[in-house]
Amino acid sequence: MTGIVLVTHNGLGEVIRHEAEHILGRTVNLTTVAVSYRADPEASLSELRTAMAASADAGGTLVLTDLPGATPHNLASRAAVENGVPVVSGLNLPMLLKVINHVDEPADELAGRACEGGQQGVVRK
Repeated sequence: MTGIVLVTHNGLGEVIRHEAEHILGRTVNLTTVAVSYRADPEASLSELRTAMAASADAGGTLVLTDLPGATPHNLASRAAVENGVPVVSGLNLPMLLKVINHVDEPADELAGRACEGGQQGVVRK
């Protein structure tokens, strides 16, 4: 299995996790890290490093962030580079569901699934 870490703006990770659990009808094993716009960047970076280390599993760790270029993504990217952890940004519910359903894949493959799921979740009618 691959560990999953959601790094988002305040509260968003917990909300999307809750909705995924509601849809799947079960508890989801992942870690959320909320980054406040008021947070000390170095303290948040330390928290991210700890979360990534604790979430690492046989398949590694995958980090999903909500908004590319924003503070949560930038900090997650810094922490991830240190450990060779893939980061995918643009978190949405279809992305998370795809990742959860394929969590047995290695982190790099799971990152591809995350992109696939996120894109499939964007539909224009």
